Amino acid sequence: MKNVPILNLNSFLTTLGNSSDYGPLLAKARRLEHIQKHLQSAIPSQLRERCAIGQHTSDGHLVIYADNGTVATRLRHLVPSIQQKMNKAGIKVENIKLLIQPQIYSPESGNTREISRSLSFTAVEHLTRLSNSLSSGSLLKNSLRMLLTNSRDE
Repeated sequence: MKNVPILNLNSFLTTLGNSSDYGPLLAKARRLEHIQKHLQSAIPSQLRERCAIGQHTSDGHLVIYADNGTVATRLRHLVPSIQQKMNKAGIKVENIKLLIQPQIYSPESGNTREISRSLSFTAVEHLTRLSNSLSSGSLLKNSLRMLLTNSRDE
């Protein structure tokens, strides 16, 4: 049965949603997901994977996170249209605030932007010297060793 894991997950989420500790959190997540779907239908397809709902308050304040300044600028031009479409869908939107929050990974696109940083020879030399001067078993020494080992792998 291929649906068993999905059924188990749905059962788990339902149970979790009924708990007093996690119910409000799951309800808010579902509400944001609902608003995100309406945002997706209110904007051009090329922007859909480049922005996400950040917050929506009951008094109509909507926060949208954009990948970068260019996307935020394009969305800023669409604010009246987005606001109108959201209100028409029954989602109260009085004002929209756009914030920039770069995404490293987008599940929809599968795009991953890998950040690669390497230590200079001088930095490695100084960190090695510092590591060697620390007592064995020191958390800092262990952390420096791991950092140095990882920097050599690149």
